[in-house]
Amino acid sequence: MKIKAFPLGSYMTNCYLVWNDNNEASLFDCSDSRLENIVSFIKDHNLTLKNVILTHGHGDHIGGINEIKHLFPNVHIYIGKEEEKFLTDASLNLSYAIQGYDFAYTGDFTPIKEGDSIFGFEVIDTPGHTIGSKCFYNKESNFMISGDTLFRRSYGRYDLPTGNLSQLQRSLKKICETYPEDTIVYSAHTEPTILGEEKRVLKSQGMF
Repeated sequence: MKIKAFPLGSYMTNCYLVWNDNNEASLFDCSDSRLENIVSFIKDHNLTLKNVILTHGHGDHIGGINEIKHLFPNVHIYIGKEEEKFLTDASLNLSYAIQGYDFAYTGDFTPIKEGDSIFGFEVIDTPGHTIGSKCFYNKESNFMISGDTLFRRSYGRYDLPTGNLSQLQRSLKKICETYPEDTIVYSAHTEPTILGEEKRVLKSQGMF
């Protein structure tokens, strides 16, 4: 499995394009409607975009899905089952504060939960930053896409709607103690890191 980051939007959110040997691709998060670089890359590498998989429903992660659905009508949109309302409720997705306008997506989508498998990724429930935050682990390539749950030397804030510190602590402990320490972690707002390194940092910070 190959992966490439595309920082998008005013928050420069890392949106990850992942593709397999059959040139099928999935996009993890889509933060902005200015998608020229992603579209060019998909075309230049003869990829077929199959899915957009959302780590959670904040505006800097979902703000481009109307445009991506327009450009790729057959793409499937996935979001945590707890966050369906984030797609249409600006008070939850915080789009006005992030993008300066109320964002809503009213197209088709599929809710996901822990235990599901999408495009070779295990879906992991990791609430705390938001109630339905998800991480995604690919065992074959041994990497994890963590959204805003885990960053390099940090973790997601928990003071926004549906955020919860205790849940975040449990989620961080869960991923750090369940998955291999040499797992590469690709987060939404920092450079990649190694799970074992973050486990040691989080423990030193008293997060679990």
